[in-house]
Amino acid sequence: MAADSILSSVMDVTLSKVISVANEQLNLAVGFRQELRRFHDTLKMIQGVLQDAEQQGMIGRPDLKPWLEGLWSIAEEADDVMDEIAYENLQYEVAQMWEKFSYFFTLSNPLAFRLKIANRIKNLNLELADLNNRATGLGLQYRLANKHPEHIETQQTDSLIGDPSKIVGRENKVLEVVESLIDSSNDQPLVVVSIMGMGGIGKTTVAKLVCNNEQIRSHFFKIMWVCVSENFNLKRILVEMLQAFGENFSVDVSQDIIVQKLEEKLREEKLREEKLMEEKLREKNYLLILDDVWNEEWQKWESLRRCLLGIGKHVGGRILITTRSENVASTMGTLSEHMHHLEKLTDEDCWSIIKQRAFVSSSFSSELEGIGRDIASKCRGLALVANVIGGSLCNNRKKDDWLSIKDNSEVWGSIEKANGVLRVLQLSFNRLPTPALKQCFAFCSIFPKGFVMEKEMLIQLWMAEGFLQPFQSFSETQLEMEDIGDKYFNALSSYSLFQDVERDSYGSNIACKLHDLIHDLAQSVSKSQILILEGGSRRNIPKDIRHLNVISDKGMVTTKLGDATKKLHTLFSQVDVFHSMSMNLRKVRALSFCGVNIDELPTFLGKMKHLRFLDVSRTKIKELPKFITKLYHLQTFRFIDCDYLNRPLKGIWDLLNLRHIYFNDRKLMPARIGRLTCLKTLQLFVVGRQKGHQIEELRCLSQLKGKLEICNLHMVRDKEEAMGARLSEKTTIQELQLAFGGESNGSKDRCKHDEDILEGLQPHSNLKGLIVECCCSKSCPTWMS
Repeated sequence: MAADSILSSVMDVTLSKVISVANEQLNLAVGFRQELRRFHDTLKMIQGVLQDAEQQGMIGRPDLKPWLEGLWSIAEEADDVMDEIAYENLQYEVAQMWEKFSYFFTLSNPLAFRLKIANRIKNLNLELADLNNRATGLGLQYRLANKHPEHIETQQTDSLIGDPSKIVGRENKVLEVVESLIDSSNDQPLVVVSIMGMGGIGKTTVAKLVCNNEQIRSHFFKIMWVCVSENFNLKRILVEMLQAFGENFSVDVSQDIIVQKLEEKLREEKLREEKLMEEKLREKNYLLILDDVWNEEWQKWESLRRCLLGIGKHVGGRILITTRSENVASTMGTLSEHMHHLEKLTDEDCWSIIKQRAFVSSSFSSELEGIGRDIASKCRGLALVANVIGGSLCNNRKKDDWLSIKDNSEVWGSIEKANGVLRVLQLSFNRLPTPALKQCFAFCSIFPKGFVMEKEMLIQLWMAEGFLQPFQSFSETQLEMEDIGDKYFNALSSYSLFQDVERDSYGSNIACKLHDLIHDLAQSVSKSQILILEGGSRRNIPKDIRHLNVISDKGMVTTKLGDATKKLHTLFSQVDVFHSMSMNLRKVRALSFCGVNIDELPTFLGKMKHLRFLDVSRTKIKELPKFITKLYHLQTFRFIDCDYLNRPLKGIWDLLNLRHIYFNDRKLMPARIGRLTCLKTLQLFVVGRQKGHQIEELRCLSQLKGKLEICNLHMVRDKEEAMGARLSEKTTIQELQLAFGGESNGSKDRCKHDEDILEGLQPHSNLKGLIVECCCSKSCPTWMS
């Protein structure tokens, strides 16, 4: 039933998108306008039929499944057709901008294209008519489709690790674990301490509170956290330990190199601590947390133990594991005195959590309190269940909604059975107010357990997949896709489906994780569409899979891809699966090679007309090929830490839809960036003297937001030229870094120059942070006062 629910949500979102785009294209369509109008109108009718099936609770009916699958197929084909029309229009717009009409006509035959599209739309209309006839036979009726999404209620969320005062019922257990870890009587080079308990009881929360304990922070010179989950992969654990030092290694690197680097980093960290404290740290160790361990194979633990003992020749270590099984704790060498069993929370503790999530600090009626306490007693002492149920009732004072959760005896009666907790958690998923929000949550299962989801990237991926369609808000101003994504992120946090929410220094949410059981929920509702594949996996890839993440490869993965790539919309890979076989990825919207050991990009990239998100960061590529500038739908382009790249991409200014660009190497600064007027993220701008690199390129980038660093300001001629950047008009830049550079000789002319430039770079008053580097001005600009 969960999979059926997400399928209907997927179709609802896709239909809404296609209907909107078809409506936009009506005025531009030449040669197929009548067919497109018919298609648009029929699709709206079908969407109304789908919403009727949802509201009548008919989606799970077996006889409806072929009809739903037929609708899904038509909706995806229609999405592709609308995208191709938009691509052709963008290609023409680029040619018009550069007056390259002859070039455009060599690339594309407009007449042949119109005939081809008209024929495809005609076929879609025939299929829709058949689908509409079949709907009547199935007892489905037309219902006027909702034009506006429901209001999404959100609240400011608290980071679980950042506010210990919000955690209830675990204070004594935290102190017991701390005592075991810092016990000076145990002089073994490697000591294992375990926190045990059933899923959702709060093991990870206790481990985080332990990490934040002052005694722990003063006792250990380095704390590393690895979410292990079901796949106890030695190399991955070592790589993630290194990430605690800011080191990013590919899983393709040999284990010996990783171990050597880890030993070096631990030794450096200990020496640094000794230098700070001006004494030898004989008793100080590192602390490694292995969260959510399932491994009961002694050999795998022994391999890790040997590595850690080898690393610890110069530094001692303590390991804290969280697990559901006492067998796992024993396998990993935990002595009985170091095993800590978590007991269930009391009903009062569960009510405290529900109250905190549902009402924050606002008041509530005694009637709701009575219902809430009944719900708390059904949580069976599981902190996660209380947290998620409380989140699903966030700011909700409707008695009927509270009663509908309390009186769901079928779900509550299964809580202690296999997958029972998942059924309770699904109550929260079912209460998500829009199909798009459900789809955004389900998509998160493409990441492995324990993965830190960066908010900006997650929203950009949702955007690439078409989940974030602009709509009129209650204030009648159209929200941008990024603003919608921000609302969705906050909503999923409010519902407690996102946890461990991290914030920046200005209080904005920047990252989160999924609890392992919440990840299981996301997988259960998306199992027909999303797959994570790891080396050694013997699972075949279903042909209908849409989103694939290849974590590692042991000669197994690439042999299984085959036809499964034809319908993919998302492909992440941490290994090179691109050169070992021919791949049909023409439907892909989001593609990530991040960290893959490749030195060139595959040529099929140039044919991916639907691509909107591309990440080639931390690869060894030596060139950004020209064909990237033909990916006209591209919205997000990331090429961070590409150390082998020596020159920027020429012609990037043709990517008119580009909204977010990420790079951190000054020599890769693209020319004529000012033509990309949709840009919202440009974290680095390098000033040059030649045309296309001058500071005036920033003039028309009025939508820039977040962080912006402008360097080489010594190359700006005068105050007037500096004012050309129009920083005062950029209302959504939060943090600005101004770096002058050049030879700082402190001469009178240089001081006057820097003073004038700084005066001309007045930012908007919304700015929250300012850094000025290598500036010779002897006075602050007037706008600073």
